[in-house]
Amino acid sequence: MPIPPSDPATRALVEVTPFSLDDEALLPLALARSWLSDEELARAAAFRFEIHRDRYVRGRGMMRALLARRLGADPASLVFAMGEKGKPSLVGDPTGFNLSHSEGRGVLAIGAVADLGVDIEGYDRRVDHAGLARRCFRPSEIAWMEGFAEDERHLAFFRIWTAKEARMKATGEGFQLSPLRIELAFAGGHPVRCLEPADPPAHLVAVALPDEGAACAVVAMAPVEVVCAEAPHWG
Repeated sequence: MPIPPSDPATRALVEVTPFSLDDEALLPLALARSWLSDEELARAAAFRFEIHRDRYVRGRGMMRALLARRLGADPASLVFAMGEKGKPSLVGDPTGFNLSHSEGRGVLAIGAVADLGVDIEGYDRRVDHAGLARRCFRPSEIAWMEGFAEDERHLAFFRIWTAKEARMKATGEGFQLSPLRIELAFAGGHPVRCLEPADPPAHLVAVALPDEGAACAVVAMAPVEVVCAEAPHWG
């Protein structure tokens, strides 16, 4: 059953900030690294390739910097805890947040809502659209995707995929919540609602990023209004 639209006055504001994971002028790696915990530094060191290690460091650094700016805190002072399902939260503060990345693109969602998920995927990512759709999409979703022109089906695929991933991340379930258990409704060329699972009800927003080369979606377990923000420079 579709979720009825909420009164805008009751929606929590979620700020979505896209940023480059490869831009040294945006956030120098040395500064980002200085903010990370010993555990984060150990995780960074475990990456085999330098590019993936650097992107992890800058992504975690940006997450700390943006949360600290909101809270009026030092990025290095933030302490994170892992929930039962492996989703991080801030110790001592209820602010909801979620980080996503796709190659050199990153995006952070922050809002006054605990169960919050965001996902970004570059349209240039090479995947077997048809094969993944058969395994992960409902028949109605496949039909919607196939309604696009053949050269635009990858756009539809990633719009569906980001919506499902954001729903999976919102509650920290990840792939414990099978993509096939999620059913989406569509309007205007984008997913606009999560029809299933119906409990708890999930609220979906397809995000129009300044970077038109990527799909992005936010899901929360409460009504939200999403705004895009420009990433500050710490370089």
